[in-house]
Amino acid sequence: MYAADILFILSPFIFIDASADNLLQPNIVLIIADDLGWDDVSFHGSDQILTPNIDLLAYSGVALGRYYSHCICTPSRSALMTGKYAHILGMQGYPLTNTEDRGLPTSEKILPQYLKELGYATHLIGKWHIGQSRTEYLPTSRGFDSHFGHRGGYVDYYEYTLEERLENADVSGFGLFRNETAAWDVEGYLTDVYSREAISIITQHNISSPLFLMLAHNAPHSSNAGAMLQAPPEEVRKMRHIESGGRRIYAAMVKKLDDSVGYITQALFDKGILDNTVIVFIADNGGMTSGDSMNYASNWPLRGLKMSPFEGGTRVVGLVWSASFNNSNHLWNGYMHVTDWLPTILSMAKGNSPKNINGIDQWHNIQFNEDSKREEMFEIDDYTGYASITSGDFKLVTGNVIVAYSDYQGDDLRRISGDRPSYMDAIVNSKLYNILHKINRRLKFEDINLRNEMCINCDSDRITTCYPQNGTMCLFNIKDDPCEAKDLSASRPDVVKTMTARLNIEKSKTKARKVPLFRDPRSSPRFLNYTWDVWADNIKEISA
Repeated sequence: MYAADILFILSPFIFIDASADNLLQPNIVLIIADDLGWDDVSFHGSDQILTPNIDLLAYSGVALGRYYSHCICTPSRSALMTGKYAHILGMQGYPLTNTEDRGLPTSEKILPQYLKELGYATHLIGKWHIGQSRTEYLPTSRGFDSHFGHRGGYVDYYEYTLEERLENADVSGFGLFRNETAAWDVEGYLTDVYSREAISIITQHNISSPLFLMLAHNAPHSSNAGAMLQAPPEEVRKMRHIESGGRRIYAAMVKKLDDSVGYITQALFDKGILDNTVIVFIADNGGMTSGDSMNYASNWPLRGLKMSPFEGGTRVVGLVWSASFNNSNHLWNGYMHVTDWLPTILSMAKGNSPKNINGIDQWHNIQFNEDSKREEMFEIDDYTGYASITSGDFKLVTGNVIVAYSDYQGDDLRRISGDRPSYMDAIVNSKLYNILHKINRRLKFEDINLRNEMCINCDSDRITTCYPQNGTMCLFNIKDDPCEAKDLSASRPDVVKTMTARLNIEKSKTKARKVPLFRDPRSSPRFLNYTWDVWADNIKEISA
């Protein structure tokens, strides 16, 4: 699908704005995709995996062209909830396992707690992954009125189980909970299950108070080793234009994720609260094209995967939609980091930002297309051994990266066999297209199509010889070289010196992780009715 096709669909329509003054405390719906690649949404230019509902939120809202997250799920969710870098919290590095007695420190006040003080009803559906060994770590102990979902990193899409290595064996346990009780009665494909639950929350919401709904999907994260990718067969069959068999299943998983966005928006419209709702859609980190927990995602043309400090691991999908936007620009290219969501969402909710955080309130800047307030970002992982700083146009990567996750992957997965699917048909047949028609919030594209503008083009051949190892540092101009192919460390020693000094200051603030990871046998599901339930409430201390 090309720009002319979108103009054909949308040019008869006019974009109508609502006044920001009409919003008092908006409802806020935060949707998080798990391990979604940069190249896996069609508003970034993909002709292979079509995401019309997500795309139309971007086209009629604001796409975040330079949105960054931590490169791993537990760190990114810790930062989202606190507004602080993961290394400040001791939550950096390898993601939290179900067998660890570890969680986001309870001394930290987190997003739903702030929103409760502002009068919001707060609900979490889906993934938590920042602590489950103790009751005090659970979502309902930390500001959420309810939680329906999985507490760990992922679960099987049909059986809701998770497998982990414990005492030299793979053990499996049930991982789906409703508040503090295992949800044994649930059946269905998990993405649909979470969508139905979200619709129920929206439908039953008492509109006398504003709603904060966080829908943290399992999709499109991989599942257990025996069945890593799972999607309804009828959806997989629709992906026959994709040459890679694994990528077909992944595409079907993303399609169900896009359907979910349509269902949620429809529920908000049917409830009569869409005009006073802000919708945020983000990925938690880059996709995992290969290696542990691979899911056939593609971050192409960006360099690196999840679990690497390169752009493919940290520069991710993001957008914001609101009826309050009063500008015609639908692409914001300012730097935004996952830590910024806490103060930005509090600003949406008419609250004040705490002062002792790393996040920056970007709400006004996004709404009115002003320059970002953020000038620098950090990715510090003392557990793995790498660190990076992004400042202005430059990015410096140091330490020891995982080389297998630090190259260019995913181009071979993008192949299409035969005719590409019709983007025009996907757009017109989407729920969002129908909803935008009903609320007179339609688009008129003038000169430049957002889909073309969001494509990243790299002048280089994506061949690099710089991998930070054993004291080697790599410097990139990520504005001119977003694919991080040309190392500038030798030609710009002045920049290396300045950025290294600043990075070292930030590294000195790191709360160290315990090494190695300790998997406690007392966490085994065989002791907990075959579930991954709370297990350390009465344990005073765990020693590695």
